[in-house]
Amino acid sequence: MEIPLWLQLNKVSKKCMEALTARLSHLGITRHYFLIAAIGEGKGSLTQQQLADLLDTDKVSMVGILNYLAKAGFVRRTPSLTDKRKHLIILTPKAEKALPEIKSVIAEMNGRAFAGLPKEFTRMFPGALVKMKAELEKAVSEAASPSSRKKKR
Repeated sequence: MEIPLWLQLNKVSKKCMEALTARLSHLGITRHYFLIAAIGEGKGSLTQQQLADLLDTDKVSMVGILNYLAKAGFVRRTPSLTDKRKHLIILTPKAEKALPEIKSVIAEMNGRAFAGLPKEFTRMFPGALVKMKAELEKAVSEAASPSSRKKKR
């Protein structure tokens, strides 16, 4: 029996998060390390919606994530000066202090995930994932199209 790609990727993803959490649990959070790094890169210019788009998640989930990080003292929301309907997400001093370690551990775990694999694979993998996602998005669109539904009947 062929193991579905999503299951294989999910297992790798879970193990990666387990390793990140083991290394960063002393920070007092157990997830969303990448989001902290992304907010840091955005230097206070990213909105909740932009972060939701980055994670490919909905607004409700993003609010929950930001509430978690805010309660842990890592982020705060501030109204945008140009659009009062939007909130910019800013790292707190606590998060700024942890940011170099978070980035370092993410890079280390990425390196560990590729350890023992050919360098060309490591270079090709991110682009391959983008292409795979695009092909699967096409499959979803095709399955949802009216002409596709007629063929199935």
